[in-house]
Amino acid sequence: MNPNLCQVALRPRGPLEAFDLAFRFARERHGPLGKLLMLTLFPLWLLTIPACLLTDGHLALLLVPIVVGPFVQAPFTVLSGRLLFASQYPIFSVVKDVLTQLPALLTAWAIGVLGWAISSLSCFTFAVLVQGSLLYHTETALLERVGPQRGLRRTFRLAGGNFGIALVGALSRWVLLAFFGLVAEAIGQGVVNFILQLGQPFGSLWSGQVTPFLLGGLLFAQAAHAVYRLFLYLDVRTRVEGWDIQVGLLAARTSR
Repeated sequence: MNPNLCQVALRPRGPLEAFDLAFRFARERHGPLGKLLMLTLFPLWLLTIPACLLTDGHLALLLVPIVVGPFVQAPFTVLSGRLLFASQYPIFSVVKDVLTQLPALLTAWAIGVLGWAISSLSCFTFAVLVQGSLLYHTETALLERVGPQRGLRRTFRLAGGNFGIALVGALSRWVLLAFFGLVAEAIGQGVVNFILQLGQPFGSLWSGQVTPFLLGGLLFAQAAHAVYRLFLYLDVRTRVEGWDIQVGLLAARTSR
């Protein structure tokens, strides 16, 4: 990742400014991001329909978006990372990149599971602290392509560069999950029940059932958090490694 080729201004940003930048980035790059959404999330969402019907919307289905979260986020992390340094990047090249880095992704997933296991020892009291410490592990694995041991050290170093921002990044995942889950549930029920007049074929969240609408929102939230987390990662590398200074010095040299 060459900071001199980055297509956004490199300077320290707060979490809210990074979120605004991520939103504008997603809006400007909605074409490739939308294609990736249809290629990855839409087929996965279709599988939730029979799953909800066969299990009568069992609450255990809520674990699905959490368990597959890293695998859902990985393509969006790779694509967004590439689009930060190039105007176009083929969608199928993203899939190829993810498959190539599958061992690293599985390692990152296993480390995340280990983090949950460690936090469970304290009844999840320190879950956010553990998640904050591991926030950038996917980026170090997929974008920097470093080994598991070195990647873990890099993750801790980057998170420690501004641990407050890392905690906000960890908390934002749950905020996005709640927001998009509830919004998708409300919109889905409104369309199926009130507009199409089909009743509630999947039940509803308000009746204690997990619906495809809710699961679709949770899956979308994972993708949204991947884009936001990438900009937090970009910010922390700017702070810790002085990317803004490097780019400024290069610009000063080339202007002479």
